[in-house]
Order: sequence, then C-alpha cells, then structure tokens
Amino acid sequence: MSIEPERPETAACYPPLVQPKPVLRWAAVLLAAAGWYLSFQSLRVSAGAEISDPVMRMVCGGPEDPGGCGSVLTSPQAYWGRQTPVPIPVSTFGLGYFAFVGLWYVLVGPPTRERRLWHVVLAAVVFLGVLQSLAYIRIMAVDLRQWCEVCLLTHAVNGALAVLTVLAWPWRRTPTAWRPHPPARLVLATTLAGALAFFGHVAVVYVYTAGAILQRRTAAYAEVLEDPVFIRWHFERQPTVDLPLYEDEWFAGSPTAANTVVIFSDFQCTHCRGAEQMIAEVLARYPDRLRVAHRYYPQDAECNPDPRYRAGGHAAACRAARAALAVRAVAGDAAYGQMRKLLYERQHEFPSKPLGKQDQAQQQCFEVWAAELGVDVAAFAAAMDSPAVHARVQADIALAEQLGVTAIPVVYLNRKRLLGWSQSETWNALLQQSTDQPASTVAPARP
Repeated sequence: MSIEPERPETAACYPPLVQPKPVLRWAAVLLAAAGWYLSFQSLRVSAGAEISDPVMRMVCGGPEDPGGCGSVLTSPQAYWGRQTPVPIPVSTFGLGYFAFVGLWYVLVGPPTRERRLWHVVLAAVVFLGVLQSLAYIRIMAVDLRQWCEVCLLTHAVNGALAVLTVLAWPWRRTPTAWRPHPPARLVLATTLAGALAFFGHVAVVYVYTAGAILQRRTAAYAEVLEDPVFIRWHFERQPTVDLPLYEDEWFAGSPTAANTVVIFSDFQCTHCRGAEQMIAEVLARYPDRLRVAHRYYPQDAECNPDPRYRAGGHAAACRAARAALAVRAVAGDAAYGQMRKLLYERQHEFPSKPLGKQDQAQQQCFEVWAAELGVDVAAFAAAMDSPAVHARVQADIALAEQLGVTAIPVVYLNRKRLLGWSQSETWNALLQQSTDQPASTVAPARP
C-alpha cells in the first residue's frame, strides 16, 4: 500500500484575510475616541471640575456663563439615580458606550457578507445609543430649555457613528477570494471586552463619586464636631456620674481649679500616652482653670479580672501602676509626677511577660528607673508589694467597671464623660466658658 505525499495547500483553500472598508473602519474608531473624550469632559463638569481644555472652554463657555454647559451638566437630569446616596453622572455611560463601539471597530470592523449577522450586535448597541442621544436632546430642549454645546457635539458624534454603522453593513456581495470575517470567537471576545470596558468605566466613576461624596460629608461632619456650640451642647447631654476624689488626691495643674478632669489610663497604652500629651497641652493653655486626677485601669490579667485580658494584653501594666504609686508613697508628689512621665516615655521598654523570672525582670526594671529619680530602692520595693498599693489599683479598676469603662483612655470633665478629648477645639469650647459644677465626692485617703 503506497501513501501519497502531502500536497501543498493552495491559495484557493485558504483565501486571504482582507478587512472590508478600512477607511470607514478607522473613521469610526476616531469618532468613538472623540466621543469618549467629549464624554470625559462632560463628566468632569458634572463631578464639580471646570473644563480645562481651552477649545472646550471656547465652545462650552466657563463657569461664569449661567446658560452654558455647567448649568446643564450639573442639573438633576444630568445624574442617574439622583435619589440614591451615590448619584452617577450620565456622562459615565457615554464613556462606556464609546469605549465599547471603539473596541468593536478596532478589533472587528465591518463584516463580510457571509458573516453580516454578527454586525447586528454592534447595530443594536448603536441604536440604543442613538435613542439615548435623542432623549437627552429632548430634555435640554423641553425640560431645561438650555443647550450644552459639548453635549450636542457628543450627540452629533454619536449620530455620525450610527451612519457609519449603517454603511458598514455589507450591501454588496463580498469577493469570493476573501476569507469570511469576523470569526465567531473574535466577536464573542470583543463583546466581552466591550462589556468589561463599559462596566469598568461605570465602576471606576462610582467608586470615585462615592469617595468624593464621603470626603465632603466627612468634612461637613468634622466641621460640626469642631463647632463650639455643638461641643457644649453634646457635652451637656452626657450623664453626670459619681466619680469620687481621694482626700489626698494628687492633681496635675492647679489644685484649686474650678474644672476637674479624671482620666482612666494604662502606662502601656499608646493612646493613653497621647491623652497625657493632649492634657498637658491643655494645662499649658489653661493653667488656672483645670486640675487633673488619674485613675488606673491596667489591661493586664495580673490585677484586672476582665476576661478579655486573660490571653494577652499589657503584661506589665499592673506593676507599672503600682510602681508609680510606690514612688509617691516613698518620695512624695514631685517624684510621683516625674515617675509617671518616665513610665510613659519608656513604655516600649517594659518587660513583656509577667511569668516566672520575668516578674523579677520587671521589678528590677522599675527599681532602676525609681533609683534614677533618687528614690530609695528598698523602700520602693516594699511599697510596690504593699497591700495598700495593691488595694489602690484594685479600687480604680472596680470604679472603672462600675462606670462601664471598657476601653481606655476615658476622660471625664466635671463628672461628665468627654468624648472629644483628643481635639483642641473641644477643650477650648468648654474651658473658655465656665463648666464649673461640684467636681466630685470625697473618698477616704489613699496610701
């Protein structure tokens, strides 16, 4: 049995791939690009920006023109879903539409006669685009009674695309020497790419619009929060709580000041360090109007029974609180203030685990720091482990739980919780006018 050798393929079996009507095809691409650019300029105006292109400004007029494009492109009819939280400028859909049509003409173009039915996909999209153009022209003529030159130019480009799409239909028979065009796979891939381009434009504009709206509302909300009238109104609505002071209370600031701050904090809490810094700045501005008392709420399972701290937390916070109180018991108020400042400055140097030998490491660490302040180390060590110091920390924790403290720092001003303590405007609004009222009841003296 003999096998015939393979014969070379002939040109008749594989006709050449020839793109029909190339001039029409690339003219449509240029029109689609022009429509996309005009839609982009309209979108910028609807989003609140001015037309930056000098030619567009010459055609459309500037923002000072009351009857120009700005009036039309910022009217309610220029937004889709204007009753929703995020209205989208209708120019967004023009961007996606022209991107779809442009991709089609770049990748597919006019068909041959054998594949003319694929052209119906493009024709349907363009037909819907023409209907939208007519609808928007009617809105300008009837509802708004104003004309937007850029909008009209965009609709004219769309009309020209519609004409080219009709001309792209293969009215005459295709020469038999041409390969049928387009392939089904190319049409499906182009349709998918065009759909992705359309919805991609919409998604990008939606995210940008939502971000801009959120930014404006955040700015408006921040302006309200910084309004002195609102700050005082909000503060007065807070309930007054029973917040006792000790007979020998140590105050930062003037002990006789009319306004009393009580702050619950933790020496290992970075936000608490920020609160201390903020209050120090406030004390510098109002040295005679404010006194500050401190309460300890260590987020540490060693002394805090809250179950949230059993698996972690600030592992040296309990000992740090006792170290500060021990310095006061041994060396007095001045050393106590210095120790508090030192503990916040070195909070990242605390030994991390209160287990086994780590307890000894913490003790030695705090003893070294106390010695830097001239405190007798032996007396300091004895005071740290004394029942009185332990009881003082536990009393502060119990008071915090009674008040519902779950996160620190928590600041009270004249027995009312102060929620905006991190903003200078809050302190200015409340301390520039008197907020004086009975500061607190008096508890038994502490050690």
